[in-house]
Amino acid sequence: MIARQGEDSNALVAPKDTVEQETTPLLDQEANTEEVDTEEIQQQVSTLGRPQDEQPTRSVFGIISVLLIGVFVSQADTTLVFATYAHITSEFIRMGGGNWIDGSWIVTSFGLATCATQPMYGRLSQIFGRKPILQLSYVLFLTGTAIAGLAQNMIQMIIGRVIQGAGSAGMVSMVSILLTDLVPLHEVAAYRSYVNVFSTDGDGEYLGSAFDHQLTSYRAFIGQCPLLLLSIVLVWWRLEEPQRNVELKQSIWTKLKRIDFVGAFLMSIAILASITAFDLGSKQASTPVLVTLVAIAVTAWALFALTEKFWANEPIFPLELLGKDAVITSYTIIFIQTGIQVSLMFLVPLYFQVTANASMGEAGAHLVPAVFGNTLGGLAVGAWIKRTGRYKPPTILASLSAMLCFSLLLILWRGHTSTAASLVIFFGGCGSGMANSAVFVGLTAGLEKEQIAIATTGLYLSSSISVVAGVSAASAIFRSALRSNLHRILGRVVGGDEIARKVLSDVAYVHTLHGHLRRMVVRAFVMSFRRTFAVQIALASMALVIGILSKQRKIAR
Repeated sequence: MIARQGEDSNALVAPKDTVEQETTPLLDQEANTEEVDTEEIQQQVSTLGRPQDEQPTRSVFGIISVLLIGVFVSQADTTLVFATYAHITSEFIRMGGGNWIDGSWIVTSFGLATCATQPMYGRLSQIFGRKPILQLSYVLFLTGTAIAGLAQNMIQMIIGRVIQGAGSAGMVSMVSILLTDLVPLHEVAAYRSYVNVFSTDGDGEYLGSAFDHQLTSYRAFIGQCPLLLLSIVLVWWRLEEPQRNVELKQSIWTKLKRIDFVGAFLMSIAILASITAFDLGSKQASTPVLVTLVAIAVTAWALFALTEKFWANEPIFPLELLGKDAVITSYTIIFIQTGIQVSLMFLVPLYFQVTANASMGEAGAHLVPAVFGNTLGGLAVGAWIKRTGRYKPPTILASLSAMLCFSLLLILWRGHTSTAASLVIFFGGCGSGMANSAVFVGLTAGLEKEQIAIATTGLYLSSSISVVAGVSAASAIFRSALRSNLHRILGRVVGGDEIARKVLSDVAYVHTLHGHLRRMVVRAFVMSFRRTFAVQIALASMALVIGILSKQRKIAR
């Protein structure tokens, strides 16, 4: 395209057959100058776009290695918190600084903050540049980590966790955005599979529980600060921000005026209200609080849509993106796959706690095959797409792998599970890893370059919401089935209703039962697991159909 522009310019300005000889050198010089200017403009407008093939792979890999430090710290923090939040709550209770606040808010506040801020990073990185926004996310995470580590009560701890969550949203999503800037599209999946190794969704809760006896103080947050400081320095040193266009030279005030503050606020309120309402609704029947949250969510989403459509000059999330098939299919598939994966992480440890009297640490160890499968699936798909440029086959295979996993669970897990049978969750993790790599490439292949950053943060939002929804939905389905099965099986047992109530309130109560009574309760659990597995098969089937109907776009190689 640049060459054509140069040829056209020379043809119009200095046709040698019509211009006098004495003026030809001057006109040729002007034409060449215009050609150089055109090339410079073209390079600027290309922004942080897909790099040329001659860009050194070693340099790119070095930059990405630096970015992965942040991903690792973020995931390690998740593992730490899942493993220690019960101890942290106990510490504050002993100190008199949190006995009236549910300790689960240490986890919940982080997740809500991540979901509420995730979609903003795409637009902000377009306005201010990738590097400043990535550094901002690191600073937020560092600040929140320090506050959490120095907290004297639960309020301070939760404030720190909220700030951490806002930073974590950018630390993870900006890496994928930068990948599309730094490497060709057919190589994105390979590099993103490396990211996936560091950020396996949902495994922190139960794998971290294996270290529960070693991590007992919230002061452990302070130990992350030096590594975060190192990450900030390395990003400042190694990551270069190419001059994308004239917008990067705008004043701070001009850039601030471009931010869609109203849309960002309404979207955050809508996301928070929706997630909280869904979680609350999965645990209890309609209440005034639930009705209020639903009303707030509906109103906020409506106002957000109107703002983005008719008022915002640069919408925080352009609604027209939702009209693109690549966006809808990618968001839906990743939502389903993430929900399936976290439900697996929720159900597997519970199964072994009930059927094998396993401790939390022992039950969590049974998740290792899924984590290994996640890693292997992501790496394999990354290599496949890099070699073939085709992302649709692994997208379909990911759903088939998930269906195979839950089908085998439905058939083989009947209360007495062998070591070989316990390994079938490998296929569930493998499906999740394949989907994470393939779906991202499918999303970026169907969008214009300037749309990728915002759409990427939306993909991460879909995944983050699915983590909450997946656990809540799986828990609701399982508890509903368990309640029904317990009352049916224990209906003729003396004190059966009381036993059912205690089992539903505390799964550890199963460990106190013996003989025929224990076998009856375990049977109720197994039947409930099987019903939940059947639901996951249905969901994976939906993802399979969507994957089959999705388009395979040509990827330049």
